[in-house]
Amino acid sequence: MSTIRKNPILRIAPPYDDALIRYIEKGFSDRLGYGVQFDVREDPSLLCGFIAYIRGTVYDVSGKTQLAGVSAYLIDAMNAPRPAPEPLEQEDA
Repeated sequence: MSTIRKNPILRIAPPYDDALIRYIEKGFSDRLGYGVQFDVREDPSLLCGFIAYIRGTVYDVSGKTQLAGVSAYLIDAMNAPRPAPEPLEQEDA
């Protein structure tokens, strides 16, 4: 792996520990193909998750964004066209 990038920012919801930060850094390093070392900034406005800023790209894994995605999915699913029900066969009386 090439050089470590020291300028990416990680806004993260408390509580967290060093092991979690290292886990996130390793995940980004593996995915991006170079070492990542975050400037960590605790952000109490985040209820959970994190937002990473790396070389002009925002990776938003915050709880609010994840819930918005679920909400949009459910709304789309509710508005999706449904096939017409099969007609009931009538029995001869």
